[in-house]
Amino acid sequence: MTCPAISIITVCRNAAQSIHQTIESVIAQKKSGQIEYIVIDGDSTDGTQDIIKSFGSSVDIFVSEPDSGISDAFNKGIRHSSGDIIGLINADDSLLPDSISLVCNFFSSNPDIDVLHGDVLLCDGERIIKHMAPAGRWWYPWRLVLFNHPATFVRRNVYEKYGLFNTSLRIAMDVDMYLRWKKSSVAMKYLPVPLAMMKVGGVSGQSALQGYEEVRRTFLGYGYPWLVVNLLFLAKIVIHSLLVFLHRCKRVLASD
Repeated sequence: MTCPAISIITVCRNAAQSIHQTIESVIAQKKSGQIEYIVIDGDSTDGTQDIIKSFGSSVDIFVSEPDSGISDAFNKGIRHSSGDIIGLINADDSLLPDSISLVCNFFSSNPDIDVLHGDVLLCDGERIIKHMAPAGRWWYPWRLVLFNHPATFVRRNVYEKYGLFNTSLRIAMDVDMYLRWKKSSVAMKYLPVPLAMMKVGGVSGQSALQGYEEVRRTFLGYGYPWLVVNLLFLAKIVIHSLLVFLHRCKRVLASD
């Protein structure tokens, strides 16, 4: 069974504290099939570029220049890639061991599937705090995303046929992409296995309210019912505000 060529793309900016772990998680698996590794850096100024360069030829393509956001960086990486299968793993995230072998075997055995997505482990430092499966239903109010993009692998022809990431979105670009694929009946398969590790405190976590608003506009743009979408948006704000309040109370009690 021949493993398809896989391109793994990491986008980053000023990620000196975490980029080393991300890169190591990818290059440790380069022996598992034909893997091309691409790092797109947004002109970092904190030493990130030096860390990336220290890995030498293990990083096949390294680009460092200003960009207009995460979507723009994703698109640059996809344009630079040559693999049949494309995966996106951000700085602060890392691939779990043997995930590439699993992805290779899956696509080799399932030529009719265009998108594979799995679970992620959410971590706080070295501690795993949650095993995150996809939301399950688009209207669940306690999740921002419909699938875990660090644990998602896509055939190149899907991007070629249905387009790249929407650069007008700062946070909900993956939701937009998922809804675009769903509307176009792209063959997607969920595998209930953790494929990546994600640290708390990413862009979506730091700017949750902006993310909820982008998700609201995105759903409405794809014709989802106005009332349900807006009730979902309000529910997310209430849940977020409650969690922030409880977190602050916990900090106050801990400081007493």
